[in-house]
Amino acid sequence: MGIDLVSGNVQIKIKDGGMTAILVPNSSFEGELTSEDLIQYLSDQGVVNGIQHEIIDELIQLSEHWIEPLVVAKGTKPVNGQPGYISPVLKEEENTTDLDKRYIDLRSPTYIHSVRQGDLIAEIVHHTDGTDGVNVLGETVKAKPGKPIRVKKTKNIRVAEKENKIYSLTDGQVSYQKRSVHVFPVYEVHGDLDLKTGNLTFTGNIHIHGDVPSGYTIRADGDIRINGSVEASDLKAGGSVFIRNGIVGQGKGKIEAGCDIRTGHINQGKVVAGGDLHVGLINHSDIQVDGHIFCQNGKGIVHGGNITSGGNIHLNQAGNDLMTKTNFYFGVPPHVIQKHEHLSKKITEEEDNLKKLKLLQAKIEQKEENQRTTKERLLLLRIKNTYLQSESFIEQLKGELDLVKEDFIDVQNLSLFVNGVLYPGVEVTFGKYTRVIKTDYKAVEVKLSSGEVIVQPFKE
Repeated sequence: MGIDLVSGNVQIKIKDGGMTAILVPNSSFEGELTSEDLIQYLSDQGVVNGIQHEIIDELIQLSEHWIEPLVVAKGTKPVNGQPGYISPVLKEEENTTDLDKRYIDLRSPTYIHSVRQGDLIAEIVHHTDGTDGVNVLGETVKAKPGKPIRVKKTKNIRVAEKENKIYSLTDGQVSYQKRSVHVFPVYEVHGDLDLKTGNLTFTGNIHIHGDVPSGYTIRADGDIRINGSVEASDLKAGGSVFIRNGIVGQGKGKIEAGCDIRTGHINQGKVVAGGDLHVGLINHSDIQVDGHIFCQNGKGIVHGGNITSGGNIHLNQAGNDLMTKTNFYFGVPPHVIQKHEHLSKKITEEEDNLKKLKLLQAKIEQKEENQRTTKERLLLLRIKNTYLQSESFIEQLKGELDLVKEDFIDVQNLSLFVNGVLYPGVEVTFGKYTRVIKTDYKAVEVKLSSGEVIVQPFKE
């Protein structure tokens, strides 16, 4: 004969938003406890999905000694959708880098994506809706759909929306950027940058076949490619920056890219990337990356400085045995927050101006048309014209703000992966939660869980 569990021998607790059911013993059992008793009790309490039968069977065997709460049901978590993105298209025989590999050989020559008019240069991969989950109560838990990709239509490309393909309208070099693809002309320097060449500003791609010494400024609407090293100079690209050897910043200069940055090492440098960072070594540098950081080729060491990431960080070693202070910060990058604040403020100001224009317009229109002076008629025309322009400008600002909001991320989904050693002296922050590492760890993942920064074994 089974035991009447409803009488108070056990208590059921539903946690994690209905995804977990925990059975808590309130008193010892006298008599025979069966699996059927427990499963029937769970069903009576509404727990009908994800029953952990193996756990229940083990519990029955040890029922006389059961004193700890046990998880007896687990819901099926939803799988959120993937965001849409632009997928580069390269001819197989020309591709010197395997795009399916997460990590690239930073010392291999970087292939220049030269195209001709009519070439297919990219494909549009649309977002997915994801798969709904089911909690322990049998209720559907909706998945979050991925963010749609909004492709900017730029000069020299044709977007075939029905085919989800992008074609080049001219000969040139391709620059793959966050939400757009460009085909640019290229400016080449066959050697090191020097006083004869001077600073460079170009509405296309820039390719320097040598080094960039200290004190220079380079600006490109497209990509910047350096075959050698970059010292304490300022580089800014609308697309990506490729530096074959490395960056020796000497605490000066800045490398900024609208998309990815790929280089061998960064020593005392300042780097800002709107996409991902691929690097072999980071030493005492200030890094801000909207996407992921991959530091596993070569030494794969990060020690000293401040590393800010809007994505995951993968590396071989964090900090060193000298306990050098190394800060990792996960969250929305400061420049994204600043842009959000700036656009929000600008929209408010423009909307206030519209209200003032409307009041002024209403004041003039109170007069009969034949009673208005010439000056008032001209002013009314200017007000109407300015109003239309301001409305258009506000719509443009709101569109920019929507794009910035897409860069806001949930730090709960981010992690620091360390294949080798995580040393004391490292500080890891997720939003407002911080943990200072006080002992060595090997092969671990650092993440935020239930308001606490935890260190757990790394799982491939």
